[in-house]
Amino acid sequence: MRVSVIIPNYNHARFLDERINSVLNQTYQDFELIILDDISSDNSLQVIEKYKDNSHISHIVCNACNSGSSFKQWRKGLELAQGELVWIAESDDSADATLLEKLVSAYDATPNCTLAFCHSMLTDVEGNAISVHFRQKALKKCTFKDLCSQNYVVNASGALFSRQAALSVPDEFTTYKGCGDWLFWIELAHRGGVAVVPEALNFFRQHEENTTSLLKKNGSRLLESKKLSDTLLGKGYISLIDFLKIKIYSIATAKYGCDLPDETKNEILKTWGDNFFWSFLAVIKNTLFKK
Repeated sequence: MRVSVIIPNYNHARFLDERINSVLNQTYQDFELIILDDISSDNSLQVIEKYKDNSHISHIVCNACNSGSSFKQWRKGLELAQGELVWIAESDDSADATLLEKLVSAYDATPNCTLAFCHSMLTDVEGNAISVHFRQKALKKCTFKDLCSQNYVVNASGALFSRQAALSVPDEFTTYKGCGDWLFWIELAHRGGVAVVPEALNFFRQHEENTTSLLKKNGSRLLESKKLSDTLLGKGYISLIDFLKIKIYSIATAKYGCDLPDETKNEILKTWGDNFFWSFLAVIKNTLFKK
C-alpha cells in the first residue's frame, strides 16, 4: 500500500463511526488503516471492534497506560506504518471522499515534496459547516519560511506527508502539549517541498472536548510558544527579528487578547519576560537600521 492512515483516538466514541467510514470510503483506496486507542474510558473500543475484519485494517493497538500526549501517539503510528505516505486522521474529524486522492495528486506534482495539505472547513459538533479556517481562506501556496511564522497546517487531519521525512524529525515535538504539531510541520517543510490544495476537504470539528479547544482554554499554546521560538531561533529557522515579533505577539495576546485566568496570564508573561515596550523598540530599531 502507498498510504498509511493513522487514527489516534481518546474518548471520541461518538465520532468514531463517522471518522472511520470517512477513511474507508475514500476514492483513493491504496492504504492501510492503523487505529490507536489511548485507554479511552468511553465505549471507543466497542466501536473500533466492529471494523477489525476490514481488509484495510493493519493494526488496532490499545495502550497499557495513557500516553499523556497525542504527539506520542503520532510517533507510535509512524513506527507501525508501512506506507510511503502518512495521513493522521484525528478521531473527532471527518473528510470529503476525495481528500486522499487530491492530496496524493498534489504531493506527486510537487518536486521533492514532504508535506501536502488542504484547507480545513470548521464544523460544529454535529458536522454542519461553519467556515474555512481564517488562516487558510486565501492560502494557495506555502513555504518553509511561511510555516516558521504561522502554523498554516491548522489541523493534522488535512495533511499528508512523507513517512521517511517524518521518521527523521527529532522526538522533541512529542514533548509538547500544544505546539508539537507546528514544530512537526516546520521540520517536514525544512526537508522538502510543500503542496497546498486550496479546497476544504478536511472537516475540522469544533467542540469543547477537542484538543485545540482545551489547549486554547488552558493557555498551553501561549505558554509553549517561548519554548518553540527558542528552538526555531537556535536552529537558525527564524531570525532575531522574527523571534522578537513572536514575543511581542505572545505578550500582547496574554495581556489583552485572550480570556485566561490571571494566574495563567502571569505565568505566560513570566515565561516570556514582560518587557513588551523594550521588545517593541528593539524590533523598530533593527528594522530601521538593518544593513
